[in-house]
Amino acid sequence: MNASTRVLVVEDDLHISNLITMLLEDAGYEARIATTGASAIELLAAETIDIVILDWMLPDVPGDQVCRRIKENSDALFLPVLMLTARGTLADRIAGLDAGADDYLTKPFHNDELLARLRALLRIRRAEMAQSETLAALEEQHQKLKHAYEQLRSAQIQLIQSSKMAALGELVAGVAHELNNPLAIILGNAELLPEFSNEDDRRAVQQIIAATQRGRRVVQSLVTFARYDKVEFDWHNPADLIERVLDLRRSTFRTSDIALHVTYDADVPRIWADGPQIQQVLLNLLINAEQALCDRAAAILQIDVYSAEMPIEKPGVLPRLRRATKRGTGDLHVVIDVADNGPGLAPPVLERLFEPFVTTRPVGQGSGMSLAIANAIITQHQGSILVGSQPNLGATFRLVLPLQPAPAKTVVLPTTPQSAIRVLVIDDEPAIADLIQRLLTRSGYQVNSVLSASVGLNMLHTQPFDVILCDMRMPDIDGRTFYHQLRSERPDLSKRVVIVTGDTSNMYTDAFLKEYGLPMLRKPFTLSELLQAVEAIAAATPAQVVSQL
Repeated sequence: MNASTRVLVVEDDLHISNLITMLLEDAGYEARIATTGASAIELLAAETIDIVILDWMLPDVPGDQVCRRIKENSDALFLPVLMLTARGTLADRIAGLDAGADDYLTKPFHNDELLARLRALLRIRRAEMAQSETLAALEEQHQKLKHAYEQLRSAQIQLIQSSKMAALGELVAGVAHELNNPLAIILGNAELLPEFSNEDDRRAVQQIIAATQRGRRVVQSLVTFARYDKVEFDWHNPADLIERVLDLRRSTFRTSDIALHVTYDADVPRIWADGPQIQQVLLNLLINAEQALCDRAAAILQIDVYSAEMPIEKPGVLPRLRRATKRGTGDLHVVIDVADNGPGLAPPVLERLFEPFVTTRPVGQGSGMSLAIANAIITQHQGSILVGSQPNLGATFRLVLPLQPAPAKTVVLPTTPQSAIRVLVIDDEPAIADLIQRLLTRSGYQVNSVLSASVGLNMLHTQPFDVILCDMRMPDIDGRTFYHQLRSERPDLSKRVVIVTGDTSNMYTDAFLKEYGLPMLRKPFTLSELLQAVEAIAAATPAQVVSQL
């Protein structure tokens, strides 16, 4: 059973070494001989040895030093050493064991005792190696569990964040719905007011309209953040968007003694984006930079606009980007860097910077929403917003926007005189239904309005209509159910429907509109938006005649 066990005998006395070798081979061990300490070290480095029998009195290096050198090698951690020597005093035995020997046997020795001591040391070695393997396996398992825990914790954080965002989305949806209806009433009636001869009256009406539209933009910004609402894309020159925003802030920069430096690379391509949304992002970043520089001597705000050929791979860091050239063929992005030399941001803040309600400003001086909204907008544009910062070294925010082709625009012109177009308005809010009817009637349309979808369905069986404006949220039959019944009962009218809603666009509404290709008119709407929606439907189909049911 010892055939695979290799024993190194380090002994300069050939008579004793031959005696030990014969004893070992008779017992089934495989023996190796070294007559000097140096040759023993070389042999240990070249071969696999299971146990060492070591003499003390060697011609070159004393046995205790050889033992220390053996034990210094991490590969020989579990290699047992039996010192076999004529030095048998108590001090010698203590010195040998302190040098690292695992056992100590004096000459002359009994053969059976030597073999017994070898077996004992080998048992200990096997136990230690097994324990080490167990510990290694446990450590590996520990690392796996640690990795799994980190993944679970990350998933839990994402789940909590998703839950928070879902709850916020539901809150925003309810608030938006409750605000949009009264905003629609205010905006629509303001546009219905006649032109007053009194300049003050006209100014008042314009202020009402402007304030209402401002409230509308605020609601839309919240919806964009919470629900990734639809936006209106078009081609824009990045420099133009930036300059419009800078026009709003230059006076503030001068007042605050902030030095502004702006550079535009030549031939930066236009971006396919929602211009007002990108301007909102830029404005949020500029305001944040101003706040960071408010108490800074020699404050500097640097804006760089360029195109880059390297895609962004790791959000949250600022990788080196190779600027594009006219002949570049890489994955092109438009990059906008907004950098300041303010106090910078600490790592704990950086990790949560784009979360809602996270702010570095004192309580009551910041909502903590500007960067969260900016991140939502850029994400909707299929881009990235990255940040790099170190305490006391300033911060750099990087907007990365991919180039996207613009879809072909189709302009639909009405082919039927407005006076011959009949419109059915279905809305459970009396003021909204009446408002739409008055707006369209003033524009020359024939309009009927009802306050429930069931009444509207009955009317569609008895009267001809070319356009149907239907609210999404109604108490008896909602817009989705109304449309399904309409498709079943009057499939010829299924392409004449415009969904009107003050609710935010959630995934169910989006899926419903996408499935059937239905247009949507969002409250509050302007007169021009209302007319555009009606004209698009009216122009697509001829005037409807009543089905004989």
